[in-house]
Amino acid sequence: MNNVKAPKRVKKKVETWSIDECNIFLNRMRQQKDHIFILYFLAIYTGMRRVEVLGLRWKDIDFDRKRIYVEHSLYYISGEGLILQQPKTTSGNRNSSIIDEGIEELKSYRVKKQEQLLKVGMKLTDEHFVVSSYGGEPVNPNTIHKQFLYDTKLAGLKRIRFHDLRHTHATIMLEIGESPKVVSERLGHAIVSITFDKYSHVTPNLQTESAENFAKALRKTSSEQ
Repeated sequence: MNNVKAPKRVKKKVETWSIDECNIFLNRMRQQKDHIFILYFLAIYTGMRRVEVLGLRWKDIDFDRKRIYVEHSLYYISGEGLILQQPKTTSGNRNSSIIDEGIEELKSYRVKKQEQLLKVGMKLTDEHFVVSSYGGEPVNPNTIHKQFLYDTKLAGLKRIRFHDLRHTHATIMLEIGESPKVVSERLGHAIVSITFDKYSHVTPNLQTESAENFAKALRKTSSEQ
């Protein structure tokens, strides 16, 4: 094996949606089940992984400080069922801010979940999963792939993976001028270089904008002298 050359790693192209496509999708998904909409909403607005969104419990959301604490992921393990696991790295254990609109969406959704559970003789607690079916049961991560493909087609948008919603969040954040360090922290990357490498497709646009801003600054300074 010492004489065998390892194949070169082929970097996959990151597929994302635009801001308009995100809005079209979310507006269409409001007509779907409430827990499906909130799943997509959180994925797009926070960049959380599928298993992280599904692993959220109500106690992980601080409505006063407007923060979401990512402390567990929900996996399906054959023979064991649904299992909550802690992040594999310390950077994966993080918290992210969420806008007022997101807080209002979550509050409205929580009221609906409370009403649903009362109908089956249950009370909503902090231990309940945020994304849950009508009876409060957590959602199997393995069912989301087909669900998302169906909903993407329903919204009339180009086909991407659910994980690409995470890429979409990061790409839009970088394109609107957010610091790569902040984006890296929101995604739970161990180091910012991972973010730079994964989203290098955005770099040329950022460099062009930076060059233009630099030139504008020099021209302004020159005209003032």
